[in-house]
Amino acid sequence: MTQHDSGPGLLRMPSDVTPEWLTQVLSRARVLQAGARVTAFECTPIGTGQMADTTRFTLAYDEPGAGPRTVVGKFASADDQSRSTGLALRAYEIEVRFYREVAAAVAARLPAVHLAEVEPETGWFTLLLEDIVGAEQGDQIEACGPDVAAAVLEEMAGLHAPCWERAGLAGLEWLNRSAPGSDGLLVALVSSLLPGFLERYADRLSPEHQDVCRLFVEKLPAWLDTRGTQRTATHGDFRLDNLLFQPAEARPVVVDWQTAAWAPASVDVAYFIGGCLTTDDRRAHEADLLAHYHAALCGRGVPDYSLEQLRRDTRHDVFGGVLMAIVASMVVQRTERGDLMFLTSTARHAQHALDVGATDLLRAT
Repeated sequence: MTQHDSGPGLLRMPSDVTPEWLTQVLSRARVLQAGARVTAFECTPIGTGQMADTTRFTLAYDEPGAGPRTVVGKFASADDQSRSTGLALRAYEIEVRFYREVAAAVAARLPAVHLAEVEPETGWFTLLLEDIVGAEQGDQIEACGPDVAAAVLEEMAGLHAPCWERAGLAGLEWLNRSAPGSDGLLVALVSSLLPGFLERYADRLSPEHQDVCRLFVEKLPAWLDTRGTQRTATHGDFRLDNLLFQPAEARPVVVDWQTAAWAPASVDVAYFIGGCLTTDDRRAHEADLLAHYHAALCGRGVPDYSLEQLRRDTRHDVFGGVLMAIVASMVVQRTERGDLMFLTSTARHAQHALDVGATDLLRAT
């Protein structure tokens, strides 16, 4: 993995990139032929990320074929609100440090990282990553079928299993962010954001699903107190928009690690199943998908976690998607697609909670 103590430095935005800088980065990452250099490049924005700006660089070399044809750069958002949120939530620091300190340990497919630099005190960061050529980004709004979901859950097990209860990871402060008072701060934040969230989406979110949001926020302290105890490295936003799919390749590539955390694996499982399938597909296939994930997890060496415990934990954690929607929608730059995504996600997760009786669990706390 690229060393980060010296060499090419952090850049704040795509417009700061130069051929000389790219030459230094790719040479240091050992993906550029010795003596070759980047002579020019073209930039193309990628996606609609709301916390960061992502750009594809198409490269020209003094020696044709001397390095990758394209690479992907990721930078702090140009939007002041989104960038301030990324700094406050440590999102930029978390993603860079995940690539530096955890990525090599996991078996999930990730892009190769050529450079990962961050200024934690300012939030400015630079990632230069492998471009997953020919891949298409998943679409959470459109959802996926059960076959794709099964492949995604296998990849998820490739993240969770190698990190399962690893003391060295639990000791990483940026990953294991639980601290005295942190739950109280989260409760205060979510409680303050809920009224604006409900006002913004009142005409497009069913009364039943609004009631789920209200109940969840009312019971949030108890929900936090009853989380599962077994921990691993989690993605925290494991959804289709953060997955890249290549033709004829079942395994997706997992990107966007700004919410990585030390948490129960069921957080990712419930979030993906509840938010990335249609309600009808989730109802029809959830039991089989949980069993499929559990088999993949055990097959990668996790021996002490039963399928029944997974079912209990995911039933508890179906509210994670509600939590994400309330917070994320209110603290990042608002867009038309973002509104549709947050509405779709909230409706699916709220209905998931109703279908599996998770609201009854909350009322009983």
